Amino acid sequence: MNSYSDRGVVLKRSNLGEADKLITFYTKNHGKVAAVARGLRKPTSKRAGSLELFNEVKVSFIKGKGELDTLAEVQILETYSGWRKHLGRVNLAYQLVEVIDKLTPDHQPHQEIFEILRRSLSEIGNLKIDWKLKIENWKLQLLRELGYWPRTKDFTGEVDQFIESLINRPLNSPKLLNRLK
Repeated sequence: MNSYSDRGVVLKRSNLGEADKLITFYTKNHGKVAAVARGLRKPTSKRAGSLELFNEVKVSFIKGKGELDTLAEVQILETYSGWRKHLGRVNLAYQLVEVIDKLTPDHQPHQEIFEILRRSLSEIGNLKIDWKLKIENWKLQLLRELGYWPRTKDFTGEVDQFIESLINRPLNSPKLLNRLK
């Protein structure tokens, strides 16, 4: 049995079958990893709270035969609970994880992306009124780190439009607050 452990942040969760969930993490040493969390949707699951969006966790995986690994163990390291009750701050986190999920390939380690993600999630709780500028800066950092924009060249224009042109589809998260009004 091939297994590995890493530190990661939960980027995405989706239902899989009757009792399982597919969890996407961005990990420090393995990049973006999708894993099946067996039985997570059962009412008796003890791991469900550990795998909430944006949680930073220590996680162990069992390598799968195909593309998907299986989640073996999970331990919460940080929940960022200080800002989870504020819808605007949650929206910033959604924007950040959506961009990382869409722009990064599976199993391509990139420790600086992981650090940008962790640092940004930590900073969300301290943001004042300049949040729009801050999220634009985080997205631009990601674009530069991933090689989509030169580090030495200033960016003029709409960052979201540029990202949407890269992924050939609209981003969902910037429109989240408008849908809730």
